[in-house]
Amino acid sequence: MKNEMTGRGGQAARATWIVPVLATLLFSVSACTTNPATGKRQVAPLVSVEQESKIGAEAHPKILEAFGGAYPDARLGGYVAGIATRVARATNVPNGQYRVTVLDSPVINAFALPGGYVYVTRGLVALANDEAELAGVIGHEMGHVAARHSAQRQTAAMGTTLLGAVLGAVIGNQAASQAIGLGGQGFLAGYSRDQEFESDMLGVRYLTSAGYDAYGVADFLTTMGAQDALEARLRNVPDAARSNWLASHPATAARVDAARSAARDAGAAPGKGERNRETYLKALNGILYGDRSEDGIVRDRDFVHPKLGFAFKAPTGFAITNSPAAVLLQGPDRTVAKFDTGQKDASVDIARYLTNQWARDTPLSGLQKFKVNGMNAATATTRINDYNARLVAIEFAPDRVYRFLTGTLPQTGTRHDAALQGLVMSFRKISPAEAAAVKPLRLRVVTVRPGDTAASLGRRMVYSDFQAERFRVLNGLGAGDEPRPGTLVKLVTE
Repeated sequence: MKNEMTGRGGQAARATWIVPVLATLLFSVSACTTNPATGKRQVAPLVSVEQESKIGAEAHPKILEAFGGAYPDARLGGYVAGIATRVARATNVPNGQYRVTVLDSPVINAFALPGGYVYVTRGLVALANDEAELAGVIGHEMGHVAARHSAQRQTAAMGTTLLGAVLGAVIGNQAASQAIGLGGQGFLAGYSRDQEFESDMLGVRYLTSAGYDAYGVADFLTTMGAQDALEARLRNVPDAARSNWLASHPATAARVDAARSAARDAGAAPGKGERNRETYLKALNGILYGDRSEDGIVRDRDFVHPKLGFAFKAPTGFAITNSPAAVLLQGPDRTVAKFDTGQKDASVDIARYLTNQWARDTPLSGLQKFKVNGMNAATATTRINDYNARLVAIEFAPDRVYRFLTGTLPQTGTRHDAALQGLVMSFRKISPAEAAAVKPLRLRVVTVRPGDTAASLGRRMVYSDFQAERFRVLNGLGAGDEPRPGTLVKLVTE
């Protein structure tokens, strides 16, 4: 949940790196042309290279705003830029420049805009396990740029803005699209299945030419698939929340197989190229993991916002997802809750705020006033789509309100009422001392000792559930794999 008083503009400029690779390619604007990246004949894009460059320049500040700015670590930014430089020099246009930015976001995502703006989030950097995997992601995104996929998809922008269509295609993230004012427009121009496969193949080609292990593309896709499955289990949903790279880059088994086949066709054998795992992991040691303090921090079942001075605890079996606009909770039987903030006039009673401002024009029943840890509160119920919903407004200060909106399906009856009531009643103010003691999570790199297992190393992390599973996914291990003594692994700690 975003602290609205915090700005990120100053850090963004310091962590954007320019590397010598051409971002866009010159194409003849004619009925048909040969794509120099793929060698295929195709209909010439209606968008010129100049227009694409303008789109990228206009979108860049919007991307920084939507994803928390650039990660303020010059050392890590320079290291990632070096990997991008090596990949870019292996493309069909080795002269020119890309602008590479590590975004200060825990969301797992990567994308490249026309004009050479390449982005990877620190969440994705933390999930990758070596240079070859990250290089494969960057190569994939450069493949989209080199093949001008966003320009090819511009026809889907009919009735909306071209900028919105291009951003939707490269980001593939509804929350981010809404944050930069696009709403659902971007989904009109998502990359096609063929374009995703094509960029995978280009990524494999670039890795091979750069001297990296070409299997890095398939390995990261496999890790993303495992991460997606784990997220689904954590959130008690059949499919993960699609808030990451898979939203526009689905890691299907077919794509993994195709990437491995492409690596074999390129003459690459597993382990033949460079992976640079130890160098990569050492570069990650100490990187921020998860939320920033100014946005509130998820600690297992606890959500603590040291800047705004409050905390609450999710019920057992509920997963917490923090976003700039709200905190979302998902529990069993598709039970959901949303936590956000609002403002009211200091003279307005909390019950009047709920009925006349927050839920104005909404039919309510059962309006009640009560106390939450000494704070005035009001609650009422209504029906929202398929859900029986309860609204709770808590007067944190005379002019500041915090709100819970909970939803249960009718067929669950009152099964989850006590848990949701406990969620509301757990909301409390925290002292300055407690706020000062809250520190963000960090990724720590340690050496596996004899006798260490996925289970024992998982217990050294901050999580109380799915400990071994979280450790394996974070370190690219299969379901039954164990870490080897003497190797480096990642842990999430305070």
